[in-house]
Amino acid sequence: MEGATATLSCQYSVSRLGLSRVCWGRECGTFWCNNILAQTDKHGVISKVSDRYRLAGDVLAGEMDLGILDVKRTDSGPYCCRVDIDGIFNDKKIIQNLRVMKAPVTVTPTSITVHVTEAPPTTEHWRAVESSHLAIPRQNTSVFPSQTRIEEPLPSFSLQINIPVLSLSLSLLLLIMGALVILGFKRGIHRRALKTGCLSAKEPPHIIYEIRMRRPVEENIYTLD
Repeated sequence: MEGATATLSCQYSVSRLGLSRVCWGRECGTFWCNNILAQTDKHGVISKVSDRYRLAGDVLAGEMDLGILDVKRTDSGPYCCRVDIDGIFNDKKIIQNLRVMKAPVTVTPTSITVHVTEAPPTTEHWRAVESSHLAIPRQNTSVFPSQTRIEEPLPSFSLQINIPVLSLSLSLLLLIMGALVILGFKRGIHRRALKTGCLSAKEPPHIIYEIRMRRPVEENIYTLD
């Protein structure tokens, strides 16, 4: 994890090879370590690039472990431990792969204590709220030291409500009267048409004309002996 100490192990046989030079680097290289982080000879540590890198373990037993303090994500990758052994291409190479993971975020729970004290509502408070929300002007108000008397406004809303009703009633009445007048006019025309039809069907035209002109009509009376 990030921030922890990583230990990469490296060991060789001192009894068989004797004390040898050892290097730690990011790559093993051809002849010696590349990007050397720390290295030793037969007498001890001869160099290291930073105090973050430390060599630990029993040197006489061949233990040359590399410790990395406060590791970061950029420290991830391969590391090479190379032990110098006499002869061509006889060096011992140990490759370790380091993977640094992101440290988990720990959230410390915090407790919050809230104390709420509610005071009982008073009459003066509700009177103040009521007076601030009244939109109708107060007239003829008598104020006394211990109480307030508010006179009710004149009932002026009834007229506003009755005007639409009255207009609707008058409209309906006019419509009914107009319908009655039209119906009566049609009935008169119909009666005249019927009367004219009856006279023309029963009487000759000259008699109908005389009747309409209100003249006496002489009838042809013949006496047969």
